[in-house]
Amino acid sequence: MEAVELRTLDGPNLFMLRPAIKIEIAASDESRVSERVASVASVDTAGKGPEAVALALRDVLMALHERAGMPSGEIVIRQLEEEGHIAVAYQWTRRGASRAIGHLAWRIVSGKDVDIESALAEIESLLAAPADAEDVPEMFPESERTLPAIGITGTNGKTTTTRLTASILRRAGKRVGWTSSSGVMIDDKMVMEGDWTGPSGARRVFDEPGLDVAVLETARGGILLRGLGYERNDVSVMTNISADHMGMHGVYSLDVLTEVKAVVSRVTREDGYVVLNADDARVLAVRDVIAAKPFLFSRDASSTEVDGHIRNHGWALLADDEQITWRHDGQEAFVTLLTDVPITFDGRAAHMVENALAAAAACLAIGLSPEEVRDGLRAFRNRPEENKGRLNVFDKDGATVVVDFAHNEAGLEHLLRFSRSFCGERGRLVVAIGTAGDRDDNAIEGIGRVAAEFADAVIIKDSEKYLRGREVGEMPGILRRVVGDGVIQECPNERSAFYAGLDKVSAGDTFAVMCIEDSDEILGYLEQHANPIG
Repeated sequence: MEAVELRTLDGPNLFMLRPAIKIEIAASDESRVSERVASVASVDTAGKGPEAVALALRDVLMALHERAGMPSGEIVIRQLEEEGHIAVAYQWTRRGASRAIGHLAWRIVSGKDVDIESALAEIESLLAAPADAEDVPEMFPESERTLPAIGITGTNGKTTTTRLTASILRRAGKRVGWTSSSGVMIDDKMVMEGDWTGPSGARRVFDEPGLDVAVLETARGGILLRGLGYERNDVSVMTNISADHMGMHGVYSLDVLTEVKAVVSRVTREDGYVVLNADDARVLAVRDVIAAKPFLFSRDASSTEVDGHIRNHGWALLADDEQITWRHDGQEAFVTLLTDVPITFDGRAAHMVENALAAAAACLAIGLSPEEVRDGLRAFRNRPEENKGRLNVFDKDGATVVVDFAHNEAGLEHLLRFSRSFCGERGRLVVAIGTAGDRDDNAIEGIGRVAAEFADAVIIKDSEKYLRGREVGEMPGILRRVVGDGVIQECPNERSAFYAGLDKVSAGDTFAVMCIEDSDEILGYLEQHANPIG
């Protein structure tokens, strides 16, 4: 047996809604585990597999906490999706001492030689020393939070929903701090560039004086690797769930992926609202595990699920072919016409309709009026200066160019369905495809299948910045096998694929780009040599 990792989670996480230390173990039959721990804990188990090891580890952790004079708090055992892997997670308040207890417990369970009394003395010494900032959870505690917070998660649409939510709030006169995979913004000023969707980004916003609202994008990786950056939020949003990053950090199924992202919803205050996409069955099911009030949104105005929710006095935001309507407390309020929401392109961009609904619902839930939400929706556009890399559309000599951060199957299908609507009567849809190397082969093959089904011609691009362990040419090889005769060119990077695509299209055609690496150059070129649409 082996310890796969001992990971410190600084905030709410998959295992519990408080800081935890996770010990992941891979174990086969371990017939002597009871003997190994007998000097510390009495383990009553007839088993000898991973479960027996986990039970022994739990009991040793409890005993060591007691002997060190620390309350053991919550301890959770969870069977992981990877065969033979199981996790034991325990609550912590002092990083150094709690990690030391975890290491000591594992050494005892795995039969390593260890001087238990000396190790406990060191732990007691750590506890006796004053706790500094490095020794306590990085999670921003609820007792210190004075700023209303909106947490946003999901597979696709997180960044657009975050940007749009912040924009609506700012247009309503609020000072907003917000985090996304692009950086930390204080109003319109970027104060930290890069992906700050974890605890550090949230703390930077909460520490900023004079703000009215925090809007916090949260990705699955941050929850799995660090835990959530705050203890509670007032409103949360889950946009959708689809396959992405499968197999990474022990997540292999959509059900567990949903559990991970639902942490953001589960920490919403009881008097707050959880905004959920009622058109996504997994997202809708999250309402069964939350303490707050569900606020549903849907593109199906006749949804029976939503209708039942409204009849039970629940809140819902609905879009039909023409308008967005807020149903709440037995009332109905007009919000806006879809034709007045630029990011939806008159409703043609179905996923942008969902993002608009999600952002609008979040703003209504935090206290804005329908009129303020309407004003904000009408003002926000899919231009690089407002929503960089998210469905940025240009006219280039009569051809339409659509640049989007699509990086998985669902995102690519949305991109191609939308892009097809710009093709002339005889126009072709050309797409440049590729993704990051940390996707598994199935995910890459899925991108190829979507491209082959929805596009007329495919340009395959390799990655320069995001190979992430793969060899040069490896991902194009997978895509080539799937797309087959639809491939018209292969390029070594995103830049060259973009320029190749421009050469392949003419008036009436549409060129869609999965743009994840070179957006600065690509959008810079289009802003100089093409005209924005939308």
